[in-house]
Amino acid sequence: MRLLDRQLADAIQRIRHGSSPDLVEKAKEDEKHLLSELDRLMTRMRAVEGQLLQIQKTATRH
Repeated sequence: MRLLDRQLADAIQRIRHGSSPDLVEKAKEDEKHLLSELDRLMTRMRAVEGQLLQIQKTATRH
C-alpha cells in the first residue's frame, strides 16, 4: 500500500509539473491505473478484516 501511495504521489506531481502534454497524459493514465490498484487492495483488506472479525466473534462465543 505504501508503494502504491508513493507511486500515486509521483503521478500527481508529474500531472502538475509535466513538461509536455504527452508526459502529463501518461501520468494521468498512471494515476488512473494506480487508483484502481489501490481500490482493489483496500477492498481485499476490508474483506480480510471482515473475516477476522467473524473469526474473533466465533472464538469469543466459546
